[in-house]
Amino acid sequence: MKRKCLWGAIAALFLLFNSGSNYAVTVYFPETDISGGAGAGIMASAQAEITSGAGYLDIVLTNTSPLGPVLANPDRRANPFIMEIEVVFAGGFTLNASSSYVSSFANTWFAQGKTKNTMNPAVQLGILNLDYNLVAPDSPGMDTCYMTADADNVSNNNTIGSINVLDGEYRPQEYYAEGFLNPSPDVDSGAIFDSALFHFAFNETATPGASFYLMPDTLYIKYIGGGDYSMHVANVPEPSSVALLGLGTLALLRKRKR
Repeated sequence: MKRKCLWGAIAALFLLFNSGSNYAVTVYFPETDISGGAGAGIMASAQAEITSGAGYLDIVLTNTSPLGPVLANPDRRANPFIMEIEVVFAGGFTLNASSSYVSSFANTWFAQGKTKNTMNPAVQLGILNLDYNLVAPDSPGMDTCYMTADADNVSNNNTIGSINVLDGEYRPQEYYAEGFLNPSPDVDSGAIFDSALFHFAFNETATPGASFYLMPDTLYIKYIGGGDYSMHVANVPEPSSVALLGLGTLALLRKRKR
């Protein structure tokens, strides 16, 4: 009986830390009010799909926020945008900054600013390097931060917006922070919708465990939207991952009792 429990624990932990050939996990950033108690009800949410391989860690970050509320008049909404990602690296890994990057996907939509009275529709520009910089994190315990080079109400470089912000003609329904949608200084800047790939390359050839990010406070993102509203939020494991972790823990506890 002890042997069966031991193998049950090993099997559960094997599934947890080796789920799929690409070692992928998904974590969620639950819906959060980023309006800072101002009563605007600007809700933000996201998810991250994390895949690791020999010497790299890929994080596909998707903004899943709902369309923001109408503010002041029907032409003014405030929507959450993601401007940075902060991570903790598993022990024994050092970042290779020159081989790390942030990119769009073939089906990424790029905001194209506005005319005098109307938002221009977003367009698809294909796979492009996005304008993010590796900088020191401002959250305790984080190892590094990828942050947009510029994000304000005047200009912007590739903050991540939700696809829910685009209407049926792919026009952004956002007038409160128009700079986030500004393609200046070139067509590759402005907000993108709705995912970006953050590729972290390491000097080591070992495979970092994606399941490391099932632990809380190993991955932060920062939302900004509706002017000065902003908030850091931490990762939360998907329910199935939590259940699997519990299964492994329960099996180990049963083994110990016997």
